[in-house]
Amino acid sequence: MRWLTGVLAAVTLLAAGCGGTTAQPIAGASTIVPASAPAFIAINADPHSQQWHTIDALASKFPDKQKAIDSIKDDMRKDDVDWDRDIKPVLQGEFAFVWLDFANNGQNFVMLIQPKNEAKFKTIVAKANKSEKNPADRVVYQKFRGWQVLAEKQATIDRFKQMSSSEAKSLADDKAFKQSMDRLGKDAVVRAFVNGKFVMSLARKYGGGELKPYIDKVGTLDWAALRFGATSDGVGVDTIVHGSPGSLFKDAMKSSAFNPKLLGTVPADALLSISFKGTKNMFGGLAKNPQLRQFAQPLQQIGRILDGENALYARPGRGRIPEVTLVSTPKTDGVAILDRIVKKFAGSPPQAVTVDGIPAHAMASKGVGLYYANLDGKLIVTDQPAGIRGAKGPGDSLSDSNDFEDAKAAAGAPDKTWGLLYVNISSSVPYVEKVAGERIPAEIARNLKPLRSAIEYAASHTHEFQVSFFLRIK
Repeated sequence: MRWLTGVLAAVTLLAAGCGGTTAQPIAGASTIVPASAPAFIAINADPHSQQWHTIDALASKFPDKQKAIDSIKDDMRKDDVDWDRDIKPVLQGEFAFVWLDFANNGQNFVMLIQPKNEAKFKTIVAKANKSEKNPADRVVYQKFRGWQVLAEKQATIDRFKQMSSSEAKSLADDKAFKQSMDRLGKDAVVRAFVNGKFVMSLARKYGGGELKPYIDKVGTLDWAALRFGATSDGVGVDTIVHGSPGSLFKDAMKSSAFNPKLLGTVPADALLSISFKGTKNMFGGLAKNPQLRQFAQPLQQIGRILDGENALYARPGRGRIPEVTLVSTPKTDGVAILDRIVKKFAGSPPQAVTVDGIPAHAMASKGVGLYYANLDGKLIVTDQPAGIRGAKGPGDSLSDSNDFEDAKAAAGAPDKTWGLLYVNISSSVPYVEKVAGERIPAEIARNLKPLRSAIEYAASHTHEFQVSFFLRIK
């Protein structure tokens, strides 16, 4: 099945370059999938759908789009497969992967497709089987309830049919599945679902003596779902986990979503910024690990520093060395804590210095090393004096940046999150060239220009935890 899977991967790339503007929706594969299936992936297989039209428009922003499409088509022709003659006439609706269990190294799955042209479909499968030198990699197929079911073994198809026919409801009628798909939304290229109850029962069955005591403490998993889709601003991935956290995560759950006010102290020219909020005794679990026992006290002290809102960022610094700075809001004297840690591990106290009139402590050589200071109720820890100046200075901050606000809006990031990562790709590329001391090859550089930024954030809802990533293309 490896050859056929490779062709399908090429199809998704070609669909991005051959998209249309209309969609002809048909019933989804989940209507014949048994509700007990542990995992399900549905891929939009209609090159004329709105999602593929959007991705086509995004792909057109890259100068070498057509070159990539032609290359894929040429590779397919080497296997006697032509996009317009063989593949395009087959595509419509969606194709799906359905796992019956996770045994046999994950090979117990079937693929479902409703080909628009049955004859062309059979031709493609015949070519796929002919190209496979190992008979075990060849596929068989059988029509079932309007869908072609493919697998490496007829026994797998028979098992799928038996499960689908004998179970009282399909995956499409399952409460957890419907809830997950509603949360993901319909506008997507890829939708994936994992049955939480199946995963939990599998963990209890094969967890072993060491793992079993922790399973109940983890909590319950109802379902996990993933979506990959596109908007006119870029492409994104949303991952949602639904369940109830157990006692093992009680400390983590004490934290809550927050509005990252420290972005107002992050300079606007930051290439990368991470905002997060600590919790009380956040490293308590690590400190109890016998292998980390010697670091228990320092970890506890660092936890006290991070017990509040934090912002970690990097921006162009001195020469080829980037400035990396942490701005923290500890509830205690952060400088005093760091003094004790430095003295313990370095064997001597830090040097007292002054940066633009601000008392600071340092362990540095030639202006680069470790600098830290208390400033207006915040702890600044950096590798260069400019980090302290930047936190003090009146210059524009990241929260004042139009690029940052546009990226955040395009990603759909809420004002309050559990954490936020921002990467300014358009500014990072020339800086990487400067640090490396050489230019990026022209063919790569021209195709990096449309990439503007990346945003990743974590958010929570009732019994849900969501992590979303968005790549802005302009």
